[in-house]
Amino acid sequence: MLLLYRECGRIVNPIQPVITSIDTPIVQHYQDAEGLQHAVTAVSTNKALAPVAAISKKVTVKPEKIQQVTNAVTITSDTIPAIAVNHVQDTTVFYYEDDWISIHGVLHDSVQITYKMRDSIWLAAYQKKEGLFRKATYIDGFSANPHTTITGLKSISLNTLNRRQARLSIGPSIGYYYAGGKFQWSAGIGMQYNIIRF
Repeated sequence: MLLLYRECGRIVNPIQPVITSIDTPIVQHYQDAEGLQHAVTAVSTNKALAPVAAISKKVTVKPEKIQQVTNAVTITSDTIPAIAVNHVQDTTVFYYEDDWISIHGVLHDSVQITYKMRDSIWLAAYQKKEGLFRKATYIDGFSANPHTTITGLKSISLNTLNRRQARLSIGPSIGYYYAGGKFQWSAGIGMQYNIIRF
């Protein structure tokens, strides 16, 4: 979520990750039954696209301990009516407030507006079967603020990178087999080779 805010009379720009057309994922949008706007995208496993070094400095966590990086770009916009308009001599005061936005404005020789915006971003990751043996991880994000829309969403999983699923494994095993005309249990050290994983 990227925000602009005013501090000491100047605009402070937020630090934004560099996103090019190459690493920008495909984001799908839909509206739920409550009218909230959702953004959905596949979770990438391309480590080269994750600004791990920059993020690790901000969260004071070693890069190798970061498991997943998710970036949501939001925009908050709406047309709202000004209420509680008061005229005192040559000064006009107006005010608006709901559960998410508070706006107080004073119009005199110039316009002064004080505003507060509250938000609640929810992100849910889930797996979806693609093809016969492959599952892809997706992330669905939405804001509980009806004025806010997630315009961009990117998530990169790092904990599965460079980890090939081992086909050959050795370890303790227990089984039930047929020998000598009867079935019997066995326990010991076994070796297993996986041809297909589901």
